[in-house]
Amino acid sequence: MTDPAERPRPTMRDVAREAGVSQSLVSIIFRDAAGASDATREKVLEAANRLGYVRNESARALRVSSPNTIGVTFNTRQPFHHELLDGLYAATANTRYQLVLSAVSEHRSESEAVETLLSYRSGALILLGCLLEEERLGRLSRRMPVITVAQRSVAPGVDWVVSDDDDGMNLATSHLMELGHTKIRYLSCSEAAGGQDRLAAFERAIDVNGLQETAYSTPDGGKDEASGASVAEAIVRSGDLPTAIIAFNDRCALGLIDVLIRCGVSVPADVSVIGFDDSEIASRPGINMTSVHQSPRDLARFAAERAIHRLDSAAISTQARGTILPTSLTVRGSTGPVRTATPAPHIPQLEVPAITYRSPHRSPEGQQIRRG
Repeated sequence: MTDPAERPRPTMRDVAREAGVSQSLVSIIFRDAAGASDATREKVLEAANRLGYVRNESARALRVSSPNTIGVTFNTRQPFHHELLDGLYAATANTRYQLVLSAVSEHRSESEAVETLLSYRSGALILLGCLLEEERLGRLSRRMPVITVAQRSVAPGVDWVVSDDDDGMNLATSHLMELGHTKIRYLSCSEAAGGQDRLAAFERAIDVNGLQETAYSTPDGGKDEASGASVAEAIVRSGDLPTAIIAFNDRCALGLIDVLIRCGVSVPADVSVIGFDDSEIASRPGINMTSVHQSPRDLARFAAERAIHRLDSAAISTQARGTILPTSLTVRGSTGPVRTATPAPHIPQLEVPAITYRSPHRSPEGQQIRRG
């Protein structure tokens, strides 16, 4: 008996023969176009179901004049992008639009990922953490709707949706000041999407709170665990230990915490640490990290709604629209009152961080601090 997986894939001609109608009529029904009765539609769809016929959506997208696909680029190494993807699928679940994903990785550039989506004739582009040049974005926006997520753009016609970094940094800084901290360091990440905006937000926050003499940023703090670990080791070796650190994101904060603990620096008794994103990492049992919260579901929903609105309007507009979504602060066990004495850390032989930190200071659940 022939394995069903080895049988030839049924074609539109097979469906037409099975239903006893013409192939052109089958095409009309599959395109959901006018010209077939309800009874004929039902008969054709039943025939397709019996044969196991599956439409080739990529080939169909190449034939139609108004593609119903939204192309999405994402970075495989960014957990926050995975949460954004979940949000995009939720936002488009009950629409006629389908998502086509194209990954950015160490061996595949963002430009290559975009070119793949263009080859599939995507109707619009949603770019997560976009780092493309503004000129390139402007050229793309003249062809189709383009929406960037977690990165502002000044290119004509490009929409963007970001979280309110200013409010997030103000909340983080105010929380630390309430605990008595003034010697605060921010680990910046200039090469990441939104990195410059987040650094500027920190600088404004310390100005507003009068911390210009005691708070400062460390350039290129990095966006992953290895970078955070490297900065932590450098801080410990320097002997200039701040009482509180705000990291560019949760991954950087995780590497930072791991190395501080292994160097004998208690978190938060000696150093309080705040991450950014409030991702799944921050809420893991044993990590329990205070983090600035931004909602991937809301970011994704606004991006999807803007893409669909542009597609439904059937016109390329040069009027761009930016959306800034509110942030909050989720307080957990990695922040506490300022220390009263300088610790004497030891510096072990550190290798690649194992990221196995388990905090002795745990709260039963995160507490949300919201502005207004």
